[in-house]
Amino acid sequence: MVIFMTKKFRLGRFSVALIVLTLLLTLIAACDNVPAFDDIVESPEPVIQDEALRFDRFLDELFAEWVSADTLTMNFFLAYPEEMGIERPEPTFGEIISTDPAQREISREESRAQAEEFFTFEYELLREDQRIIHAIIQRNIRLNEYISLEDEFIFYTGYIRPLTGIQIQLPFLLVEFSFYTVDDIERYLSLLEDIERYFDDIIEFERERASRGFFLNDANVDSVIEHLESFLENREDNFMITVFDDRINEHDELTAAQRKNYKQRNRDLVLNNVLTAYETLLSAMRELRGSAVFSGGLASLPGGEELAIAMLQQRAGTDRTAQELRELYEEWIARVLSDIIFAITEYPWLNEFLTDGVSVNVGDGTPESFIVVLQKAMIKDFPQIEPTQHVILEVHESLQDFMSPAFYLLPAIDNFDHNVIYINPASLSDELFLFTVIAHEGYPGHLYQSVYFRQQFPHPVRSMLSNIGYVEGWATYVEMISYSMAGIDPIVADLMWNLRLYDLLIQAYIDLGVNVLGWNHDMVAQTLMGFNISDTGVINNIYNMVTGVPLFAVPYSLGYIEMLELLTHAQDTLGNNFNLKEFHRFILDIGPTPFQIIATHMETWMARQG
Repeated sequence: MVIFMTKKFRLGRFSVALIVLTLLLTLIAACDNVPAFDDIVESPEPVIQDEALRFDRFLDELFAEWVSADTLTMNFFLAYPEEMGIERPEPTFGEIISTDPAQREISREESRAQAEEFFTFEYELLREDQRIIHAIIQRNIRLNEYISLEDEFIFYTGYIRPLTGIQIQLPFLLVEFSFYTVDDIERYLSLLEDIERYFDDIIEFERERASRGFFLNDANVDSVIEHLESFLENREDNFMITVFDDRINEHDELTAAQRKNYKQRNRDLVLNNVLTAYETLLSAMRELRGSAVFSGGLASLPGGEELAIAMLQQRAGTDRTAQELRELYEEWIARVLSDIIFAITEYPWLNEFLTDGVSVNVGDGTPESFIVVLQKAMIKDFPQIEPTQHVILEVHESLQDFMSPAFYLLPAIDNFDHNVIYINPASLSDELFLFTVIAHEGYPGHLYQSVYFRQQFPHPVRSMLSNIGYVEGWATYVEMISYSMAGIDPIVADLMWNLRLYDLLIQAYIDLGVNVLGWNHDMVAQTLMGFNISDTGVINNIYNMVTGVPLFAVPYSLGYIEMLELLTHAQDTLGNNFNLKEFHRFILDIGPTPFQIIATHMETWMARQG
């Protein structure tokens, strides 16, 4: 899982933000024949250069506008914005979607004007790397036109939710706020001063959402309340205080007096601003509990089915229809289940592994040793990256019950040598799971993929063109490969991956069913019982997860499936000319991109390979 900036953009903005990275594909011109002077004069190249330059300027402005929206986004994506000619914003968390219809219409008009300017560019006169960006933006515009079609659509999803809500992500984003200079410390403290205003705006939005009946169901509200209560328990030892103190102690540019002053200011702001904002949010959640009219998924809301498939296509980077996705998941679930049954039937001794767990005898059993093993094992089939740094941290115990097993924080575009992986000890059941989690988040997963792409120095606008399907699809694909790197019997490795994949497919199938196909709780229970899942608690947990965090589960398995289909197509087309390392290089070079666009460019790549 990658954690990105969790902020809302102005309604209708086709430059939807969050993770990601990019490729710069350069055109190689042949120089065998030197053209005559007349040929140079008559060449259309100057026109191409002019159009490419104009498009670059458009992208520069687009990126500058986006990255300057708030201080947190600026700090995470740019270490030194001045070097790019970008002014820093005033220290603030920025604005959320307005509950004022007039303000939302102004935002729509701005987006329409920006889209009109975008469509003035001639695709054929752009460079290859620009064509990829053009195709991504054009697709986003089309999908966002539907997503912003109805005024009420913006209230179908909110800021507060289990697992991925701003109330969970924000503390981690704040403790990872980079102190490149002393001024950054001041900006950070100014952000803490703004948090009460920011949460008040979020609460206003959630109240409006609740008044329309679209708020979280009670089970999900209870989960949010439980997290807020846990976060507020240890006030004096809150990790936003202890982590800040450690970082200040390590800052070389500070005197002893400055360190003492900054520690005291931060402590006061955490206790009196941050925790107060969380207490206010907690009161609001208790107040709004019971206000949900629609307790199901997105598809249970007016116009929700069409909205959900558009959102899914945007998030997952797929162009498949709802029916195609349903058939795809049913086919894959049947296939994987068949493989599991065959393995257990053919090799009865596998049952003891299912009972006792699988031991991974690599390294010393620590995340760092696993990274070393994975780096060595991937040399044969993955292109190398320049050396980079990373740190592995544990999720604070006050948040462990509410977080994913692990996540990776994207580094700044202009300082991507600082990589952070968080692991959640409460969610890591055994060594094999930890090993594959490290592969997913680190090498050859998120960390490796993101650093590889940024080392190609793509246009920074790519970092705002989110494609979770690609990013999580790649990480899930290499997670599969990591089972063969764990030093266990290949038969055991295949079984363990199929069990893991089966779990991912089931969760995604229910997510699709509830949020796109319109299944209610009874239909979910009936479907899960068909997979021999009859425990009421498990059924309720799955249902609450997919209603509380709609369309979260699908991009992982769907991105994996799309990656595998690209791989299979390349293998079938190239035959003996197929090279796995070069396939990985192509996927990594093109970067986070919707899968149909990747498939189109892969045809050209395969022609070159052949």
